[in-house]
Amino acid sequence: MLIASISIKNFRKLRAVKIDFSADKTLFVGANNSGKTSAMDALRKFLVRGDGNNFVYNDITVTNRRPINLIGEKWIVDKAEKPTDLSDWVNIIPSMDVWLDIKRDEFHYVAHIIPTLD
Repeated sequence: MLIASISIKNFRKLRAVKIDFSADKTLFVGANNSGKTSAMDALRKFLVRGDGNNFVYNDITVTNRRPINLIGEKWIVDKAEKPTDLSDWVNIIPSMDVWLDIKRDEFHYVAHIIPTLD
């Protein structure tokens, strides 16, 4: 089983990026300030549990801060309604999709994380 690729959205300067992984080694190469460290930090924050891997405000893409402030303005008015869902946040918060390359005899390792069609 291998991680075939990941897609990162809204994490620091990474608005939307897809990274394909090699079966052997994957190198991140690019100019200074191009997002290599952001990609590595996203991998760590999304995939590794533990202290120090919590998201902070600076992990949110800078261009999404205005929409966050607009959401907040709805909450500071008198008699503000308590939010009932997260739909305002879906296109703002950092997210990661992980695509796995799984052989038939490895399916049991990931069956519990695959959503059902119910």
